[in-house]
Amino acid sequence: MSVQKRPDRRGGVDNGKVHWEQDLKPFSRLPRDPRPNVKQRVPAWIPLLVSFIAIVPVCVFLFSLLDRIRPAAIDLTVATATITIITPTATRFVPPTATPYVAPTDAPPPTTAPPAAAAASGISVGGRVLVTGTGGGGLNFRDQPTTAGALLRKLPEGGAYEVVGGPREADGYVWWQLKDTADGVTGWGAQAFLQAAQ
Repeated sequence: MSVQKRPDRRGGVDNGKVHWEQDLKPFSRLPRDPRPNVKQRVPAWIPLLVSFIAIVPVCVFLFSLLDRIRPAAIDLTVATATITIITPTATRFVPPTATPYVAPTDAPPPTTAPPAAAAASGISVGGRVLVTGTGGGGLNFRDQPTTAGALLRKLPEGGAYEVVGGPREADGYVWWQLKDTADGVTGWGAQAFLQAAQ
């Protein structure tokens, strides 16, 4: 406003200092007056057409981009569920029967009767044997009397060893437990490559 209206000493407004025409000039109309009819210069369909032309290419681009990066087509066929109702059938109750306890017994001692092939070879526990018939390759000296036993080493052809156990039959061989008197190692050797020492 052009003039600040201050109250006088009596608390009223000095009408001589108020310029009503200038103070009301910024208002072109009163709020209750009807608005003038302003005609739109651009038809309404033109902005709609421009918006459509701008949005459609963007949507086409986005759909083509999504079509390229989406995973392979997923089979969306709906599986039909089948419901199976299980009806219980009455069965006769059979009480459990007690199994009698059988106390473990000691394993029977191995048979000490030597196989017929062992008796014919002349080899016996406490005697000595020589390694023969290996063709120079040596005798397989194993930790168990079987071909699956771990190979400790090869005993050289012509070596003499003390017989400390046996005989045992396994894998088609008769096995004797031998002791190397040089280092005290014991193992098993096949009788087919042993000969009783004189």
